Amino acid sequence: MDKEQLNTPLELLYGPFPVIKQFPCIMTESFIIKPAFLHEANYYHNKNTFQPWNKENLKDCVNKVIQEWKQLREELQQFVRQRDTPNLQNGLTLGMEYFLECLYWINEKPVMLKDGLVDKSLEIKPFNIEDRLQFILKRLNGYHSYKQLDELFKELEKQFAIKLIKSNRKE
Repeated sequence: MDKEQLNTPLELLYGPFPVIKQFPCIMTESFIIKPAFLHEANYYHNKNTFQPWNKENLKDCVNKVIQEWKQLREELQQFVRQRDTPNLQNGLTLGMEYFLECLYWINEKPVMLKDGLVDKSLEIKPFNIEDRLQFILKRLNGYHSYKQLDELFKELEKQFAIKLIKSNRKE
């Protein structure tokens, strides 16, 4: 990784996203999972970087982010039980970033938040997603937000599996 830091591009600014405001400049041919939106930040700064949303990278990258979510989900359950709202809020924000990465990448696009959380052109997305994401954002420290995000991930994971099955049939 380069030592150069990139400011958050306008394409990634929306509400609390991204959590970090500067990204390392990377010139890599492989996937780096953290921080969220790293590849997009470099892409929007016109850096030659790995693109997880490209069809050939999609399956592996999305599955890695989903695994990262499943680990985070375990931590969030603990925060809910302990009523640890500061850590729950930070964890839910990170979980939302993971969800947005998966959502856009499954649609073979880099994350674009400039015009709202969910681009109108996304074809694969959970039912009533805009309202559900807004619900989570307004209550980033509550149990119901955690459950809603978990359900969104489950629905998106099913839709992704369907997409993979359909693409395998075409080939």
